[in-house]
Amino acid sequence: MPRIYVIGALVYDIVFDVPDWVEPNRAVHATEVTLSPGGKALNQAVAARRLGADDVRLIGCVGDDIFGAELLCALRCHGVNTDCIRRHPAAQTSIAGIIVKDNLPGFIGAPDASRRVDRCQIEASLADLRPGDILLVDFEVQQPLVQFALELGRAEGAINVLNPAPFFTRDAFVIEYLSLVDVLIPNMLEAQLILDSDSEDINALAADLLALGIRQVVLTLGEAGSNLFEDGRRIAQKAYLLDAVDTTGASDAFVGAYCHGLAQGWSVERILQFASATAGLACTKRGTMTSLPRLTEVEALLAKEGC
Repeated sequence: MPRIYVIGALVYDIVFDVPDWVEPNRAVHATEVTLSPGGKALNQAVAARRLGADDVRLIGCVGDDIFGAELLCALRCHGVNTDCIRRHPAAQTSIAGIIVKDNLPGFIGAPDASRRVDRCQIEASLADLRPGDILLVDFEVQQPLVQFALELGRAEGAINVLNPAPFFTRDAFVIEYLSLVDVLIPNMLEAQLILDSDSEDINALAADLLALGIRQVVLTLGEAGSNLFEDGRRIAQKAYLLDAVDTTGASDAFVGAYCHGLAQGWSVERILQFASATAGLACTKRGTMTSLPRLTEVEALLAKEGC
């Protein structure tokens, strides 16, 4: 069975549910506070593992502090392989403050330890990468490291998956390395940023991305679902619109589920359906890692929907 390698950030999340956005010199009292392990890579790794992936390996960095210890403990409790996670003696574990109003999140990040991942760590962690393994990378690590990891993945015959988030600026972004990507999973804004385009035509955006050498583009569109583009075809998948309370972990749930489906060798139609159901369920619980559903929940939803 293919292994799933995930490279990115481990973050301790503090989620505040608020009635109003914070303004200068004004205090807002949260109606609820959730403390949870998070970070895109951690969420994606745990999502895949909760859904039944046999071997999920997370590559990242935490500080030698109480938050780092708690993140490692949470990962091990979920069965994620932590052998490739470094505890940096001089770094502070990354922390994120997430402010949620009307189910929409805003973020404040302090990504110290997550920025300490380097080439040597990635190279050593991927030394036993095999053909057919899934390599998932996002933009929580520096752009040169993203490219380096994808180069190693391509050389070893892995399936390279890139989730281009968080994408704040095109500075240091090298569009040429996207030819190393087998599966690109952006949202609309990320697709526009990659292409430096303001077009909202998803067919045109996907065509331009595929022209860069990417094999498959999976464009996520929130409540409008997702669309897969490859080899001149488009597959549309509806979103599962459940009683949402917090959408924070939905995209990571989708990506983790998608990688699990790839590792299982499922058809793209089944993977899209499965990932969409996983993302929908993640919206029904508060927090990030704490919101990620288990396989039984996803299967029950799909059965209810007649899938």
